[in-house]
Amino acid sequence: MSQRVTLEPVDEIPNDCRICHYDELEAEAKAQVPLLIDAPAEAETDDADGVADAFEGCDLVKYTEYYAVSAD
Repeated sequence: MSQRVTLEPVDEIPNDCRICHYDELEAEAKAQVPLLIDAPAEAETDDADGVADAFEGCDLVKYTEYYAVSAD
């Protein structure tokens, strides 16, 4: 089964959100961040890859700017 993970840029950062910095992410998530930003429509991952799980616990990712994380 595939799960789609998206990163959307945000302008405002809520006080209660959980922020993960790029350099703190697991290797699988680090590899996906630039792909999700550059080609979000093509970024579908297999659950077996653990990519969605690698973003678990993150509401926002700090990369070149802040990105909201969602998985569906």
